[in-house]
Amino acid sequence: MRGTALVFGLAFFGCGPQDSSDSKPDSEASSFSVQTSTEAGWLAIATGFDHTCAVDSSNQVQCWGKSKNEAREDPTLPPEDPLVSLDAGMEFACGLDSEGTAHCWGDSTFGKTTSPNGTEFLEIATGYGHTCGIQADQSIDCWGWGGYDATVAPEGEFTAVQGGYHYMCAINTDGGLQCWGFDFADQASPPVGEFSALSAASDSACAVALTGEVSCWGNNSFGQATDPPLLLQAIDGGARHHCGITDSGEGHCWGDNSYGQLDLPEET
Repeated sequence: MRGTALVFGLAFFGCGPQDSSDSKPDSEASSFSVQTSTEAGWLAIATGFDHTCAVDSSNQVQCWGKSKNEAREDPTLPPEDPLVSLDAGMEFACGLDSEGTAHCWGDSTFGKTTSPNGTEFLEIATGYGHTCGIQADQSIDCWGWGGYDATVAPEGEFTAVQGGYHYMCAINTDGGLQCWGFDFADQASPPVGEFSALSAASDSACAVALTGEVSCWGNNSFGQATDPPLLLQAIDGGARHHCGITDSGEGHCWGDNSYGQLDLPEET
């Protein structure tokens, strides 16, 4: 994604394949707080496993949080290069500058932060341990951990790409969906149709059709793959939940609510 953007809820990282257990965390584990920044002018934001990065109004990246493994590179130490878009994965993050060059930082295990040199990207998306980007010719290139063929992108031209737990999904130029990688819960087996927006959670995914209707697939143990009776224009996924925005600007979320992740603020 090039230019100004706001991304929310990219928090599936650290969650592996989910079972159908209905168990809830105890009261101490389920406590949470909301903190707001008084600084205006954020252009993009992305959350990883336990860190967050954002692009400020001068296109500089600021990150906070911590690395899960202190022995690895710190994902909260971004490059000084000005960036226009971001995505964050498991202890690492990647972004694009105004020329479409990819910059990645943090844990370099499996080469997931080693982006191709001399390649212009239109959009970038991180998975659990790998990264994929849409190149200038609209083909997809991936790098990093290649288990389950998560880095083996299909041929063709694409307009959007999203990453989940060892799998990826993308929208091609005809509006069709193509997914690849880990498919234990059919999260890499998308429906047929024409779509304009896409979200990938840990092991479920949803897409917005041209009509605004939403189709979801994959693990449905928390209702995260149940099609919501809504017309949406934007969508994004977390660990076991998805959230979307209607044309009127209303937010709606569905799926796991163990930590209050479905409880949108009453006022925005």
